Amino acid sequence: VLVKGVLNKPWIDYLRAISDWQIEHPHILALPGVISNLYDYIQRSTWRTNKGFAEFMFYSPVASCLAQIANCGWFPEGDRRGYHEIRISTDLLMVNPNKGFKWHQDEQNGPLTAGRGVGTRLDALRWWCTMDDAKLDVGTPVYLAKSHENDFMEKDVVFVSDALIRKYEALKFRPEAGDVLVWHPKTIHMVQGPSGGWGDRKRRVLGGTAAVDDCTYEENMEHALGKHGLRQGMPLRSPFFPVIYPRSDDAERQAILSGEVGRSGDGYGRMYRTMGWYLQGRLFGTSVETIQERNKDVRTKTGEKVTGPK
Repeated sequence: VLVKGVLNKPWIDYLRAISDWQIEHPHILALPGVISNLYDYIQRSTWRTNKGFAEFMFYSPVASCLAQIANCGWFPEGDRRGYHEIRISTDLLMVNPNKGFKWHQDEQNGPLTAGRGVGTRLDALRWWCTMDDAKLDVGTPVYLAKSHENDFMEKDVVFVSDALIRKYEALKFRPEAGDVLVWHPKTIHMVQGPSGGWGDRKRRVLGGTAAVDDCTYEENMEHALGKHGLRQGMPLRSPFFPVIYPRSDDAERQAILSGEVGRSGDGYGRMYRTMGWYLQGRLFGTSVETIQERNKDVRTKTGEKVTGPK
């Protein structure tokens, strides 16, 4: 769904300003994406490292937009209650995709099922908030209509072969600054990068995954860089996943703005290993699979729980 005009000009200017500041002052969390040249700039967890993004999520109309979209019939618990609770699960600042992404389902949705896997309950929506008008047929998602109903995508599979998607109709949107795109987490889509670079043009987007209603913590799906103390099956109630609708929580908001919601060493360790796989493969020609197996052996010897590379 493309929702037009969610942000007015002051909100657009605000989001552009904090995004441009973040680009000029890059955070360490942006290193993997920048080194790989995947984007000119890409960073997750901006709301944890820059209070400007936290305040945007707390106070902008994006929260109420997501709550209204949740009235689509997919979330019966909120329908019965009369309103839908929205929490931040993940966020991502994405500026100028260079390589694009082939047909895929979104995978980094935080500690949620996101409706993926047999018998799981849908507990999330994906969203994009655009800061620039789309002037080209590149840089914006192309969605496959009704592909969220597919039964051939296992929960751990990300990319989809062309042979499996021929029956779906492609939907193209050209969002303008201040528009918001919202989609089912299982919807198959792709983003194409420009063939000749971006030049002086910009495609700035803040997006992520919203946790909807009575979510529980799914430990096997976790990608958070922090020690929040939640365990499998516990209610998703934490300043690490703050509520933004129907209203933010005073204690959660204070914990975030005061810096109490931090990032952990094990999270940075996962980022470091990911960078190691990429750099070794690029510089020395070692396959990613070989590097992952080496890393698995090291973690086994050091007693770290081995769940496979994230």
